Amino acid sequence: MSLVAHEERKQAGSILSGPVESRDFPDWFQDQQRAAWKEFEALPKPTRKDQAWRFSNVGLLDLTPFNYGGTLADDERAVILEQSRGLDEVAGRMIFAGDQLIERDVISDQLKKRGVIFQSLERAMVEHTELFRKHFMSRPARLGSAKFAALHQALVSSGTFIYVPRGVEIELPIEIFHWLNSENASAFPHLLLVTDELAKVTVIEHFRSLDRYRGKEQPAGFACGVNDLIAGPGAKVTYLCTQNWGDNVIALQMNSTGREVFALRKLEPAHRRGRPKRFARCCCGQTPAGV
Repeated sequence: MSLVAHEERKQAGSILSGPVESRDFPDWFQDQQRAAWKEFEALPKPTRKDQAWRFSNVGLLDLTPFNYGGTLADDERAVILEQSRGLDEVAGRMIFAGDQLIERDVISDQLKKRGVIFQSLERAMVEHTELFRKHFMSRPARLGSAKFAALHQALVSSGTFIYVPRGVEIELPIEIFHWLNSENASAFPHLLLVTDELAKVTVIEHFRSLDRYRGKEQPAGFACGVNDLIAGPGAKVTYLCTQNWGDNVIALQMNSTGREVFALRKLEPAHRRGRPKRFARCCCGQTPAGV
């Protein structure tokens, strides 16, 4: 997200004020966000009668305190960049603070020549519109999570788009970091990963609260993320997720997998407070060639 668009969102204040009109996004995407906001407002909150929410404290889901991301100070940026190094060798890396992309380590020229795309969402929706629109949140949320999927779609403004063409294998993992960095901050992380036939890729996402790494009191925060994981016939997608949110962070994660995926462990949304150093999602799936 550009600095101009980030300032627009910051001035909007509460996330319950709805989508922020941004010059960064095409008209069709903003139309989708307005429609999603209406859906969010119309849908009821999930209850414990919903299977995936039966062990959750739905009463915690008061969104009134939460705001769009605030200003990132220089010292905060320095700590985030220092702590966003999970592996020594990666094929690419993106680092987000709230809704801001603050650093991107690009993929190699060799992978680019083979057609691999590794971009922010806002670039991908403009430069690869057809592919983006085909797969972005194309599958309905289930298990009582439709309301928060609609909230995510209405307010998402940054994230990662990865496309791996037919037969391309990316040997090193791709790392993505998402950080909350201020009191009552919110984030809406999104990963759109599309792999063609016989492609292979590993993606590791890290979700973290800054104050946990600075030894300070951990403020409240809200994260509502969605992953679209699309695997073509014979493709192998390995996705791992770690969470190190602060103790006062409410985090929801909704993962959607493509119909083509075979033997991919079923993913369900997480509806729980942030818990330190917890592996939240780990899956590896492969589709048989020729399906």
